Amino acid sequence: MAGRGIILAVGLALHASAMAQTPPPFLPPRTQNGHPDFQGVWSSRWLTPLERESADLPLALSQEQAVALEARIRARQQRPTNLCPETANWEGPLAVVRGEIRSSLIVDPPDGKLPYGPAGKAANDAWSKDLGAPGASDPESRVRVERCISGVGWAPLQIRSSAMLHQIVQTGDHVVLHTEAYSDLRIIPLDRAPPVREVLTPTSESVARWEGDTLVVETTRLDAKNAVRGLVIVMSADAKVTEWFTLLSPDQLLYRYTVDDPAFYSRPWTVEYVMLRSSERIYEFACHEGNYSLANILSGARRMEQPTAAKAVKN
Repeated sequence: MAGRGIILAVGLALHASAMAQTPPPFLPPRTQNGHPDFQGVWSSRWLTPLERESADLPLALSQEQAVALEARIRARQQRPTNLCPETANWEGPLAVVRGEIRSSLIVDPPDGKLPYGPAGKAANDAWSKDLGAPGASDPESRVRVERCISGVGWAPLQIRSSAMLHQIVQTGDHVVLHTEAYSDLRIIPLDRAPPVREVLTPTSESVARWEGDTLVVETTRLDAKNAVRGLVIVMSADAKVTEWFTLLSPDQLLYRYTVDDPAFYSRPWTVEYVMLRSSERIYEFACHEGNYSLANILSGARRMEQPTAAKAVKN
């Protein structure tokens, strides 16, 4: 009996020691309304590509696999003709989510690839061709971002070189997402649908709700003209984007979104990454004030249309 008592005492002591070393669960700071306080500036400087490089890579990488993948991505970035979205991230490392080094932002489907349907593949091919050699007949023939028209801060948030900082502001009945690039501003009502006259973004409408400590944002009614012209992804006008924002720690905000678009994709697909709290400031994105390149592109194209100019260039 004495032996059993000693064993029990030792076991209880070890259990107590383990409990003492376990960090307490994270309790997010709260707003006056009792919801988690996300307010501040958040950075998404990650090198991880949207789609997985190959089926041979797992979602969670070993340190050796991560070093090799980063080297390959850096090498691709050096190609002057590379239009891959990875060129957006010269600064950051591969994304780390819950301690895992990720090989792709896409977590579902399991292969990390966009599940294009025929219409989606055609739209993406047309967009890629337009991005590489857009027309110069008029301003509308140029890509939207080149024309200083917003498009990188709407749902879903995409990791781009000019869109790595997002500021979140919360009120009792709205959530505001401000992206540095193009001064994109999403004013999202909480727990109510926006009235028809209140178009909250140039390309879609969003409404938010709380599910426990997670903020859920649903976006629909994408503009048919602009929906297919994305920076990394294409979506049809009937797509639905659902975003989830969850604080993992004081300095980590988990961002997850699902695109449900039967017209362009064979199944819904989901992306996940973490935003890190930043002390940086968001500055004015004065694109139109200094956007001389668009006028010069168009005037140069008109000049090239002149027979004498075209002949001189060829010679």
